[in-house]
Amino acid sequence: MRAALAGAVAVLAAVPAAGAGATCATPADISAGRRAAAWLASRDAAAMPPGQLADTIVALRAAGRPASALASRTTALRRRGPAYAATAGASAKVALAALAVRADPARFGGVDYLARIRRAYADGRYGATAYDQAFSMMALAGAGRPVPAAAVRALRGTRGTGGWGFDLRAASRDQVDATAVVLEALAAAGVSPRTAWVASARAWMLSQRGRDGGVASAGGGRPADGNTTAMAWRALCASGAPVPARLRSALRSLQAADGRIRFTTASEGSPLMATTDAVVALTGRTLPPR
Repeated sequence: MRAALAGAVAVLAAVPAAGAGATCATPADISAGRRAAAWLASRDAAAMPPGQLADTIVALRAAGRPASALASRTTALRRRGPAYAATAGASAKVALAALAVRADPARFGGVDYLARIRRAYADGRYGATAYDQAFSMMALAGAGRPVPAAAVRALRGTRGTGGWGFDLRAASRDQVDATAVVLEALAAAGVSPRTAWVASARAWMLSQRGRDGGVASAGGGRPADGNTTAMAWRALCASGAPVPARLRSALRSLQAADGRIRFTTASEGSPLMATTDAVVALTGRTLPPR
């Protein structure tokens, strides 16, 4: 298995960056991604909550693991997904995992997760949070379904002074992680990264970097956290923008000896959550899976 993964990583290294001049992953990044994926693959799928199981499938596929190697995880998600996917964001997570293994999210385990996403849609909004909105848009785009123009307008209208907040209210405090996932979704929906309000939000996100080069959810130059730094990396990659070398090194610096990614240097947090986010970034990939 390690030999197969090494071959897959070599292929990933040869994949062109997402945009002209963008560097989404260097050999050092991909090596870190390979070690993080090996740690993920060693985790017990039966002990994972369904959302993290879906994220793990996406991450391992991003790292080059064949869908056949994830058959038991995919079977478990087919079984556990219906009860979990009660919101737009949860339905979208399962749909993204289905796309990652080349399954049809409209017929995954006998459930139409795209229909569940669409049922949650009203007045340009999917659900209540930035994650509901962004994951829904990415799942629809990945499945080749149209993303309503009103969903893009809703994001423009709920932007704060710099980026977006968790609950997508313009009056809420802007958060770097919410901003990153929205930028990734806008790119998936085909919105040009040169659009003035999109470019301005991306610039705000970058302005929140700390002395270590990474970003934290609350921004303001705080020390890097693994989830937010990985999401900012993916947002830049999806936009065709270069990923700063110090942002990449900040994420790699959170990797433990066994391959997992810590939440911060001071806190272990949830290494499963941080590692699933990080593997996609470290391998130079973005959502939705392609």
